[in-house]
Amino acid sequence: MTGETSRDEAEVGTFSIWFLRGVLVLTCLVVLGFLLHAAVGLFGGDGTASDDESTNAEQVMASDDESTDETSTSSTSLSPSSEAPATTPIPDGNQELQVFVDEAIGFIEATRQRAFVERPVVEVVSVDAMTEVVLDDIRKTLAADPEAAEASLALSRAIGFFGPADEFLGVYEVFVSAGVLGVYFPDSDRLLVRSASELTLSTKATIVHELVHAFDDQHFDLDRNELSDDGDAGWTFGAAVEGSASWVEEAWRATLTTDEVSELLEEELSFDTGDIFSLDFGFLVYQTSVYEAGRVWLDRRVVDEGIAAIDDALINGAASSEVVMMALDAPNLDPIDVVSPAVDGEVLWQGRGGQALIAALTFLAEQSETAAIGWGGDAMTVYYDSEGLACLRWDLVGDTAIDTSEIFEELGRWVTAIGGTAEMVDGLVRIDRCA
Repeated sequence: MTGETSRDEAEVGTFSIWFLRGVLVLTCLVVLGFLLHAAVGLFGGDGTASDDESTNAEQVMASDDESTDETSTSSTSLSPSSEAPATTPIPDGNQELQVFVDEAIGFIEATRQRAFVERPVVEVVSVDAMTEVVLDDIRKTLAADPEAAEASLALSRAIGFFGPADEFLGVYEVFVSAGVLGVYFPDSDRLLVRSASELTLSTKATIVHELVHAFDDQHFDLDRNELSDDGDAGWTFGAAVEGSASWVEEAWRATLTTDEVSELLEEELSFDTGDIFSLDFGFLVYQTSVYEAGRVWLDRRVVDEGIAAIDDALINGAASSEVVMMALDAPNLDPIDVVSPAVDGEVLWQGRGGQALIAALTFLAEQSETAAIGWGGDAMTVYYDSEGLACLRWDLVGDTAIDTSEIFEELGRWVTAIGGTAEMVDGLVRIDRCA
């Protein structure tokens, strides 16, 4: 991104705090595993220090629904709990739910111009039941690859998403119970939607969103590690997956009457987000930005290429989060190769952070979009230092010397505020931080 590109045309990753609140309320984990992976960007991958480069465990911070990818550096799928959660009673029993599911399936098929391979089963569950299913899957994901889990946790702490004593289960219990309304598991085709006791418009919107994930999985296989070979790649695949569901959900919302729109807005504004804002704000932005960034990216592509653009995005992904967040005709979209920085310690993971991560970390800064828009390339090394602290060394470069200077200024402010150092080394911005 260049420092002179307009905000409206260049960056879709920046949005208001009120919009963020709305996303947290409405989004749904696509694949719990994918979220853990996509958000944090670890769990295996090409840069891991160990010989095992990838694993089949869905993301945690990218755990998905809302999102994302929790496996090695790519997106892996979690195994849902064998125990079925208790369903929540819905007015008029199961019939009302099935009628709407049929309507939603018809809408999705007409919008995407192809049919479901098979009819998905939608389970309506309580918040407690959904939280336990998701946490159980996270436990299995962490246990499936302890080395990848350790690396992901170290990055989460070193980047400031987690505190030095925070653990995945504690953070995600808050995140899932407060912000996740639905989840789809590609490895089992299981689709859960949370509801208090009735089939509200908000619940219907969630059903549409999750059914799109099932639709995409049937046609394009969402359980694909190869599209998440580093942190930034995991985020971009998350943007394609969540962007697809959000794009169709937005089209469904456009069919509502004026009164229904007002009713849905009232439901969303009254939603209790619990303790979710006790979590790191950059973490929340990074986790949820795939929804709006992906939707806007795909909307631009559909206008330019037609509905098949969504299929292409799910099949081929994007070269970087910059491609997703910038205008389609923006210059300098090819990432600059940056060598992973050498460190003195036990290397846990090496990979790319990307423009989306910069935007999340500097979200509250006045010039955050300028710094993110100037991204050209980066490389990160996560490691333990001699004292056993989780550390990162992050080398970044902008598209131009001016862009590099802007990245240095904004990330310098960020790292100074949370503790760490920023310096210029051989024309690169170097960030060092331990926690």
